[in-house]
Amino acid sequence: MGKHGIVIVGASHAGISCAEKLRQFGYDGTVTIIDKIADTPYQRPPLSKSYLSADTASEESFYLRSEQWFDSHDITLLTGIEVVSIDCDAHQINTDDGQQHNYSKLILATGASPRSLSDEMHQLDGVTVLRDVQDARQIKRLLKDGINGQQISSVAIIGGGYIGLEIAASLRKQQIEVHLVELADRVLARVASPLLSQYCEDLHSQHGAKLITGAGLDTIISDAGQISAITLSSGQNIPAQLVIAGIGVIPETSLARNAGLKIDNGIIVSADYASSEPDIYAIGDVARAPEHAPIRVESVHHAQFSAMRVAAHICEVQPARAESWWFWSDQYDVKFQMAGLLPASDVGLTHSVRAGRKEHAQSVWSFHHGTLVCVEAANDPQAYMIGKFCLENHISPDKTSLEDDGFDLKSLMKRQ
Repeated sequence: MGKHGIVIVGASHAGISCAEKLRQFGYDGTVTIIDKIADTPYQRPPLSKSYLSADTASEESFYLRSEQWFDSHDITLLTGIEVVSIDCDAHQINTDDGQQHNYSKLILATGASPRSLSDEMHQLDGVTVLRDVQDARQIKRLLKDGINGQQISSVAIIGGGYIGLEIAASLRKQQIEVHLVELADRVLARVASPLLSQYCEDLHSQHGAKLITGAGLDTIISDAGQISAITLSSGQNIPAQLVIAGIGVIPETSLARNAGLKIDNGIIVSADYASSEPDIYAIGDVARAPEHAPIRVESVHHAQFSAMRVAAHICEVQPARAESWWFWSDQYDVKFQMAGLLPASDVGLTHSVRAGRKEHAQSVWSFHHGTLVCVEAANDPQAYMIGKFCLENHISPDKTSLEDDGFDLKSLMKRQ
């Protein structure tokens, strides 16, 4: 592999998982992780969930890895340093502190950045996003201390995806008034079945969150920089002192693009997550692997899977078998677990709903032209695990049987 070691850009789930797998697979060269955030790497999923209501003193529980872990694995972690360019021919990266780092293999785990509102809106005090721990700390501080001496009594969340819904649940658990605004006609319109969307809408309404669908943000009303309300495209005015945008993310591809890598809504990679340039890989949210999924997948599972594939390819070991894509979300007292991917088009798509054994538990089984493609479970871990098993073993249950309360789901696991 040459005298230079491996450099990973991004101390994310993907980046750290890759470093860990490299050591597990026997790589004994140098491993350096460089991240532009000057902080201990944090787990991102809890930031929109438990972190917002956690005691600041308990922040260590949200670390991805402790400082001792990096030492024990002989991994160099450089934080607060941004990689500004890649010289592919020289196998070298340049950082904003004027340093150069040579590499034998370069792994890009640069992730994605949140879409923000217009520049004019985004510059107002009280308008923010939630992507990293610094954003989460800012939201916690604003909720505690207020803005310019004014306490926050009402929050507007723009975007009804999982991040927006998780933030809404976290704030409602603190008895903060929440208005959630979604441009589509239902929440989770791009990623969930209509049945699961309805379940989520009912759940949030029961907990006092005010959901508005089919309307977008038009203007933010402020006086001397102090937000008092927002106006929707429908003309409705909503009181708010804090506006949190959760309107999706954009893959961080500028570094790769400037280096000449192939880009198309992410860095295009092979089945082993190799980019179009020799010795450069991409993993996690920034990577799009058409051989594994028709879309760019944003999840912890994809971060871990792509990290494993790269480490296995570099160390020349057999990669683990691919699982069905899985995701999760915590909202109030409900654990959502999803496996599989819904197609972009509703053509040929049908759904079956099945009640779980616990109160308010259910699962939604989605079929595309009769083939099972996705299982969404709410407080129903058995349905999730069995559904995931069916997806991975190409088993498509009979819809009529699924909707029969007397049908034993476990019988599906005997059909392999």
